[in-house]
Amino acid sequence: MYKLQKLRNQKSSFKNFERFNIFKYLNPLEIILIPLLLFSLTRAEEAPSALVNIDDISSGELVFYTDTVGEFLPATKLSTVVDMKISGMVSRVNLKQSFINTGNDWTEALYVFPLPEDAAVDSLKMIIGDRIIVGEIQEKQQAKETYERAKEAGYQTSLVEQERPNMFTTSVANIAPGQTIIIEISYIETLSLTDNSFSMRFPLAITPRYIPGAKLVGEENINYQNTGNGWAANTDQVPDASKITPYYSDAIKNPVKMHIELDAGFPLELLESRYHDVKILQTDNTYSIDLDTNPSNKDFELVWTPKLGSEPGAAVFSENLDGEAYALVMLVPPKLENIQSTIAREMIFIIDTSGSMSGTSMRQAKDSLELALNRLNSRDKFNIVEFNSTASELFGQSQKANARNIARAHQFVKSLQADGGTEMVPALNLALKNRTDDSFLRQVVFITDGSVGNETELFQLIERKLKDANLFTVAIGSAPNSYFMRKAAEFGRGSFVYISDVAEVKEKMAKLFEKLEKPVLTNVDLKLPQGSEVYPKIVPNLYAGEPVVLSIKLARADGEVRISGNIADKTWSRSVNLANAASGEVAQVWARAKIESLNDEMIRGGDYSKLEKDITELALKHHLITDYTSLVAVDKTPARPAQEDLTTEDLPLEVPDGQTVAQEMIVSEEVDAIDGSLSLKTASPSAPNAPMPMANSVSIGNSNQALGYPNTATPAQLNLLISLLCFLLAFALFLKRRQIRTKQ
Repeated sequence: MYKLQKLRNQKSSFKNFERFNIFKYLNPLEIILIPLLLFSLTRAEEAPSALVNIDDISSGELVFYTDTVGEFLPATKLSTVVDMKISGMVSRVNLKQSFINTGNDWTEALYVFPLPEDAAVDSLKMIIGDRIIVGEIQEKQQAKETYERAKEAGYQTSLVEQERPNMFTTSVANIAPGQTIIIEISYIETLSLTDNSFSMRFPLAITPRYIPGAKLVGEENINYQNTGNGWAANTDQVPDASKITPYYSDAIKNPVKMHIELDAGFPLELLESRYHDVKILQTDNTYSIDLDTNPSNKDFELVWTPKLGSEPGAAVFSENLDGEAYALVMLVPPKLENIQSTIAREMIFIIDTSGSMSGTSMRQAKDSLELALNRLNSRDKFNIVEFNSTASELFGQSQKANARNIARAHQFVKSLQADGGTEMVPALNLALKNRTDDSFLRQVVFITDGSVGNETELFQLIERKLKDANLFTVAIGSAPNSYFMRKAAEFGRGSFVYISDVAEVKEKMAKLFEKLEKPVLTNVDLKLPQGSEVYPKIVPNLYAGEPVVLSIKLARADGEVRISGNIADKTWSRSVNLANAASGEVAQVWARAKIESLNDEMIRGGDYSKLEKDITELALKHHLITDYTSLVAVDKTPARPAQEDLTTEDLPLEVPDGQTVAQEMIVSEEVDAIDGSLSLKTASPSAPNAPMPMANSVSIGNSNQALGYPNTATPAQLNLLISLLCFLLAFALFLKRRQIRTKQ
């Protein structure tokens, strides 16, 4: 009875199944379409949750295209917070970079960023949630290997390297989807006093560097330290070009916020931010300065001037560290009013007309040169050298500064246009060629943004050919290469000035010519306590408005520092007692000054192996990043599962304000229509390493490389379309078959 009832139930269930079974109406083709439909619907649901609509983007950011019209996938984001404490002439800066992975993959982020060229970078912290991992100083190759091993093992790790004294790279590996990792970098720097005003310049952008030379191929290009993902290939003149040529994006905005606490040590007449709007709050003689969120497309500069009668004639700071004493001393020569030099001068003006100078920079450069021509007097001689991919001069030899020649020069300047490469070597060779008359004091004024990668070659050329001339540099643009500008002036025994805005041209060129026209402090003599080690080793001649700044290591922090020299027909001297020094972080400043001196010896042809060893030992002792040492941090807790892939993303930079950049440097994001993979597309520029001015472009060009970006986009739109087509086709066939069976 039980078996019979069970059989009846089975028959009843079968009849119910028959009643609702649509498969009996379908042929084999229709049955095949059903799993395709289900698969397509499933794939369509895999679209990333991070999609945004173009109307939802209220500020500039880098996004990846997807297959869905009007929808985009944000890339890894970066934001920067700068906290700065200025005490006297020393600044301690903490820089926090937040890397935010907005995609669905585990990511490695690579970011090239600028710092002041004299920054002594001595600290790295990696902050993951409530955990803080402190970085270690290691030799550069060892640090790179430590980072790579940790990356492959799935540990979260970061590496900070120096590519140039004013250009650094942060690498952060194994950022989880949706995670934020904060990299905190700390450094100390000394501040400059010029023309009775202190200034602090914080670089926020990098002007693309011109890369001269022949492309390295094969084994000669295989170098563990020089492998990068930039838009330029390594060349024989710039063997690390691929590491110092980051891509740019017109869409990206890397926001930066800044907070500064300023204790100048004296009452102020003036405090101003030259190029950014800031909020200033004063408490007694201490000032709090805040820069709200801004794009990182132009350098930040803060200037403060003491009240009349409060000008510092001298300043001294000291620090005892590990049983050793260090001091930082500044001495200010007196002002000599209404005394002009009577020496006849030969003025050589070099003006950069390369593609990187296009736009605002070219207008600033031409205005500067026009003002310089107007400052010439009848006893002077002059010439103009202009250069881009080639160099040419206005006159075959320097000519008298009479009305006719100056008028001709003005017409020449008006005709100049920015175009081509930045070949500085031919221009410097023309400007520093042998003279026919040695009775004139030769002064060379070099007007450029300094956007070159072969700095060392140029310093060597200046050192070799300068002879008794002096070289002055005028840094043009919103983000000039400050390292090149300052060091070129040092090797040229001259001075330098920044001009970042057209409105500054008249004021700053006038101050430069005051230096050129007034007597120089010469025969500088220095007396120090016994056993001292001082940098610079030889104090150069000083121009009007410039102080003497000395970094000293001493047996003990007492005794006297005395400096003397001749200015015009007078003897000047001043001394300070080290026992009266204020406390300050100056040990790292001394170490950084010595490292710079050792690097200069390399440029001058010193024993490379010995100097590299000396720099490395000193940097390891003082925990400093250099060309031969890096900071690396590793979280010992595994993060990325072994089965998860890691994608690498080079974060583009913002285009510097007022500039255009070449096609091959601009990031363009394209998604593959088949598998959703995203890559950077390349073009074929006529001169792969020569930046050319372009209108705002949305394509990328580099005939030498192609870079991969994370596969964070899925072909959702394509899958959804297939789903709908399958459904409609299956439904149509179903109705057709049912209609036929009904008629039967």
